[in-house]
Amino acid sequence: DKDGDGQITTKELGTVMRSLGQNPSESELQDMINEVDADNNGTIDF
Repeated sequence: DKDGDGQITTKELGTVMRSLGQNPSESELQDMINEVDADNNGTIDF
């Protein structure tokens, strides 16, 4: 959560994934978030 707002967006998730040597598409990132997005707002909340 780079900006400290309590949410992880596809942009933030993509940054982490690329730093780990992965290159997911925007669609793949959204699919990953959708798997754990409890309130269906398009982000991972914590």
